Amino acid sequence: MRLSIFIAKTYNISRRQAKDAVKNGLVTIEKSIITKDIDVNGNENIIYNISNKSISYEINDYLLYKDKEYMFLYKPSFMHSDRHSITDELTISDIYSDFPDYKPLSRLDYEADGVVGAINKHINLKNISKSYYAIVSGDFNKKITMSNKIDADNRKKVKVLEDTSGFLTNIKKAAYNGKFSLVEVTLEKAARHQVRAFLSYLSYAILGDKLYGGNDFERLCLHCFSYTINNKTVTCKKQTDTFLNLYKSLY
Repeated sequence: MRLSIFIAKTYNISRRQAKDAVKNGLVTIEKSIITKDIDVNGNENIIYNISNKSISYEINDYLLYKDKEYMFLYKPSFMHSDRHSITDELTISDIYSDFPDYKPLSRLDYEADGVVGAINKHINLKNISKSYYAIVSGDFNKKITMSNKIDADNRKKVKVLEDTSGFLTNIKKAAYNGKFSLVEVTLEKAARHQVRAFLSYLSYAILGDKLYGGNDFERLCLHCFSYTINNKTVTCKKQTDTFLNLYKSLY
């Protein structure tokens, strides 16, 4: 296998991060610095020479529900879903790694919060449904179903295409306080940034979403409040109440 693949798997980082580590001389094999992504058999003494942070957490701070088939976690805002670097703080992927029988089904953006789900690897996946709240400026006077495809070739910002053969997304207003709308978004499958991109496409960028033209705010106002895997639905009522109180404070 390639050295970067070994490093990525061993240290639970992305392949890109592993390639950068090799290129920057942070990897040694038998104490010799390696700067090229060479083939290895995995039995060598391969070391990524950067201090690995001790990751500790209290599972009850994140676990919403778990049985033999499904597991649901709460991801706070300003927490990565996946590990980008060995020096990152705790990520959702770190928690999942302690439950190897379960396969994660989705992720949430760094500044967003809410429910994420996983399924036991021995259970057949039949369907997924997720519901989000988003806060946008103005009166969202629409009830719309979109199925536009997403062009996610750009690493950061995705593009909404005119092709309407993509995943169905239902969007409606849940509340309006005279300045901001609370929008409810329900979908089954989604491409990267789909909710954010769709709302921006409709000229209602999410509050705090600087990438897609939203007004400045302390966080991205996007919250996944309900997640269904097959016939099992889990919500995060306490955290949803906190998000709704945030919305109510924006009068």
